[in-house]
Amino acid sequence: MSGFPAAALSAEALLSRLGRLLAARPRRIAFGFAALLAASSLYGAGVAEQLQAGGIDVPGSESEEAGRLLEQHLGIGTPDLIAVLHRPEGDVRTAAYATRVLDGLDRLYLHPAIAGVVSHYDTGLASLVSQDGHRTLLLVDLEGRPAEQMAVLPEVEALLHELFPGVEIGGPTPASALAQEIAGKDVLRAELHALPIAGVLTLIFFRSAVAALLPILIGGFALAGTAAGTRLAANLMDVSIFSMNVGAFLGLGLSIDYALLIVQRFREELPRAASVPDAVAATLETAGHAVLVSGLTVMLSLAVLFVVPVPMLGSIGLGGNLAVASALFGALVLLPALLAWLGPRVNRLRVGRARGLSGPSPLWAAIARLSMRHPVSTACACALALLALGAPALRMQAVMPDARTFPGDTEVRRVEERLANPLEFDPSGASSIQIALRTPGLATDPRNLRAIQDYLERLRGVAGLREVRTPLGSLDPDVRSELELARAASEPELELQLARSVRGDFALVSALGSHPWRSREAAATVMEIREIPHPGLEVLVGGPTAIMVDEKNTVARYAGWVALLVVGLNLVVLFAAFRSVLVPVKAAIMNLLSLGASYGVLVLVFQDGHFSELLGFQSPGGLEPTIPLVLAAIVFGLSMDYEIFLLSRIQEEYLKHGDNHRSIVAGVSHTGRIISSAALILLVVIGAFAAGTLIFVKEIGVGMAAAIALDVTLVRALLVPATMHLLGDWNWWAPRWLGGGRVPAPVRHAAPDAAPGGVLAEPGSS
Repeated sequence: MSGFPAAALSAEALLSRLGRLLAARPRRIAFGFAALLAASSLYGAGVAEQLQAGGIDVPGSESEEAGRLLEQHLGIGTPDLIAVLHRPEGDVRTAAYATRVLDGLDRLYLHPAIAGVVSHYDTGLASLVSQDGHRTLLLVDLEGRPAEQMAVLPEVEALLHELFPGVEIGGPTPASALAQEIAGKDVLRAELHALPIAGVLTLIFFRSAVAALLPILIGGFALAGTAAGTRLAANLMDVSIFSMNVGAFLGLGLSIDYALLIVQRFREELPRAASVPDAVAATLETAGHAVLVSGLTVMLSLAVLFVVPVPMLGSIGLGGNLAVASALFGALVLLPALLAWLGPRVNRLRVGRARGLSGPSPLWAAIARLSMRHPVSTACACALALLALGAPALRMQAVMPDARTFPGDTEVRRVEERLANPLEFDPSGASSIQIALRTPGLATDPRNLRAIQDYLERLRGVAGLREVRTPLGSLDPDVRSELELARAASEPELELQLARSVRGDFALVSALGSHPWRSREAAATVMEIREIPHPGLEVLVGGPTAIMVDEKNTVARYAGWVALLVVGLNLVVLFAAFRSVLVPVKAAIMNLLSLGASYGVLVLVFQDGHFSELLGFQSPGGLEPTIPLVLAAIVFGLSMDYEIFLLSRIQEEYLKHGDNHRSIVAGVSHTGRIISSAALILLVVIGAFAAGTLIFVKEIGVGMAAAIALDVTLVRALLVPATMHLLGDWNWWAPRWLGGGRVPAPVRHAAPDAAPGGVLAEPGSS
């Protein structure tokens, strides 16, 4: 066909050649994969222990730089661990109890993993003591990278329990450890539930136990390959725990989808092929090409997440790409070898009646004809339904995840809830706004003290702050002479406070807010502080709220680029695959509608709290800030997955007879059953993972499930046939300078016979 260039054909020819090569040595390849599967399973078994739950800090951001300088100069940073000490019999501020705590801290400092501890007893911060005076906080910084901190956490926790009986331990590092444990259990439980159900569904689809076992085998290989690849990456860099969850359900779901398409096409090709190698070659040339293009679109969509400088997003992009690569490797290399080995035995161990299941579906042909009978009204109705579902997305709110993602009986959640309860602790006690000041020369120089006093006066005027704490506030050069300043700085109590918060030209100012650190009001306070003029000073604002603000701002700043790159790269892949201008544009628009609808569903479920009891979570009042970008990459790629399956078959039919209407009906009837079955299996896989504990995974799962369900029903079954019918032969148009013509001239074959029920049957199809 003149409109389709040699590049696309060469890819198909290479796949055909690969099929023949694999068919020549099927047993050797199968045994090689068995060894690889065993090695990957053993190596990837401990992947959860190598991953972290953090990764939301933005490298190079103001908050990250402030934290780095505070740790470098003062050994103070966002605490890795928060210990809540309890004295039920009295006030923790008594001299006797203070002595007990300080003695314990002396022993704690001897542990090599302890980088520093902030307490009420060496800072005087009232916010580190509970409202009733019976509890106090220790903010502990640990040495090393996150992976090293995780390794020593059990020792540190044991020491804290020994030194301070009744202590409760929470904070980022214990939360990471708990997330590791939960994620590992969730993945294992999801796999144990999803694989048997997927096996039953593939058995119903294929009606052959041998054929049904193949997708499950490829799914198992993809899981092992993804886990092994993720663990290998975690040895070289910090990788988020969420990469394991996302990678697991993507690897399992996509590998089964791809295997379904290839096994089904092989069963179609067997009766009309001269030999089994010919059937394998034809399968890879057609279904294999669709799988390859589909995998590339998903991988490119996920790769866009690397553009955003938020480590957790890069981890998810990494885990997703490892999953898709494993799924492609299994589907395009292992599976063809197994099919060549089995040959006609792929249909053995039949269950029930399999007649007619390998050919076109009368039901899906009827649905396609229905949508094309009234194309304008069908297209408008579907578009309006998707827009209506997407409307709630206009009021989407971003919120930081908190301990509500953990079970209520866990120590990490109890600590988090204590700190967030204003009746127990100051809302900003463990999460004050940390302001790093740098002066030209010593911070205690009178000229610099004057600039600091001016800044502190402006800072105290910020509406969202209750208190500003720094020992430099009592050293006012306009009130005291230089001699008096020197005497005041040498007083024991002030000298200790200065030693903790001032080092040469560097100083820490702690600003205590009036609102919980995750709130929008606290974020507004940080942004107002950053607008304060500070002549003569370098000022960096850090702390947990500032990290949240920087993450939200970074995600918002890169959202447009992510959308542009995801859409643009998918358009390029689709154009290269189909050599059409309108088909890729139409596909992108439809996928954007599906994505918008999934956002709307997420707002209804997680922001508004609908179905929260059914899904087992407590509504956080919004979505985690990175969720829209993650879903944009995953959903757009997966939507293209089914689009490519359908368009590949429609184009294949169009090349045979050149009839647009007939090719649409034939394409839908041949792929409708397999796309709906693949989608159902993917929904089962996603549902098994979304039923876990971590709310971040739930949000991704529900968003994906909504998009896939809408994509298979409204979009692929109704909207695609209607719009392609309206476009007619222009579906396959490309300009001459891109290798096309006004309308490509198809290679016409004799009109195919009509199958029972009026379905167009492919020549020689079963």
